[in-house]
Amino acid sequence: MNKRHAAGTVASVVAALLGSCTPPPKQQQASSASTPFVFQALNLRQQDANGRLQWRVSSPEARYDLNRRLALARNLNGEIHTNGQPLYRLAASHGTVLSDGEVIQLEGQVRIERLGRDPVIIEASRMRWYPRQQRIELDRQAQAMDQDLRLTADRATLLFEQDRLQLRGQPTLSTRKAGLGVGLNQIRVERLDWSPGSGALNAAGPVTAISGPPGQPQRELRAVAVSGNTLERRLTLQGPVQISAPAQRAWLKARSSTIDLASNALYSDAPFEAAVGPLQINGKALRLNLSSTLAEITAGCRLRQPDLSLEAQRCSWNWQNERIAAAGSVLLRRQANQQTTRAARLHGRIGPQGLLVFSSPGSRVRSTLVLPPSGSARQSRPSAVRL
Repeated sequence: MNKRHAAGTVASVVAALLGSCTPPPKQQQASSASTPFVFQALNLRQQDANGRLQWRVSSPEARYDLNRRLALARNLNGEIHTNGQPLYRLAASHGTVLSDGEVIQLEGQVRIERLGRDPVIIEASRMRWYPRQQRIELDRQAQAMDQDLRLTADRATLLFEQDRLQLRGQPTLSTRKAGLGVGLNQIRVERLDWSPGSGALNAAGPVTAISGPPGQPQRELRAVAVSGNTLERRLTLQGPVQISAPAQRAWLKARSSTIDLASNALYSDAPFEAAVGPLQINGKALRLNLSSTLAEITAGCRLRQPDLSLEAQRCSWNWQNERIAAAGSVLLRRQANQQTTRAARLHGRIGPQGLLVFSSPGSRVRSTLVLPPSGSARQSRPSAVRL
């Protein structure tokens, strides 16, 4: 088949349909230019220069206005192909075929499914399909979903040839997997591009988000941009990344951080700083569970407040019950009596004034105290006592 024949495929199909249908008796008396033709079935298709199917649309019933070159159809179904293979399957409760297939407007319950091992569902209440330009414009309640994420926007464009979905007008990302939906509640970005086939996702900022379980104090997140790969189930927040929890008087500043969609956790292998009231926190690596209230410093934990400081290989903090645990070569220094405590593990909690109080129930510790001189020997040097 040559290009000329391929370009005329839609028109020839419509002509064939017109030639095979007969309007009702009353309609035959009207002007043929304004007579709507009723088809028992509508089938439109387009082939490329090599005779391979590019797309097709079918409907069990349609009305065709010859003068306006417009067909009204219901229960539309169709496929979009690349290289002769089906890539997208679409369905709509009703639609309008304009200019014999130049534009196809889909309305009602409109759904597009990207076929393959990792299916993607794209929905909207209205879409305008431009077959020759190989694109669909979504302008009402546009959303796309895979196994982990839901993407929404005021409007979107699906480019078949590039296999890319462009979301514009307040795009958002949120997790949708059962049990993980409390983690990322609408990450808002400026614009977002996603390639479902390769999984590549890029969103320009500013990035803002709210996270946390329902009924619990919420955390606010800010970042510069978002990138990642949905097939690899990870997203990267481009730094600086800032998280604040006003209810706990807490904040965190980190460099670029990664969100693992499988576990719904945020982690960073770069140094960061944070605070909870008067307690200052530093670390070399961080893991934050977005579905719970647990944060972990997985390397280089350092805690400081006016009356004590602590160093450990790792620490964890649950901000729901305000409990903190330190493990691995723990070194605790208190200003009072210049006390130094060493232990494998220490437990503590944040008190009402935001100060940290440590204890070591059931653990073996080694402490050194520097006692002041007695009243009769004020000029003597302080003595050290080991416990």
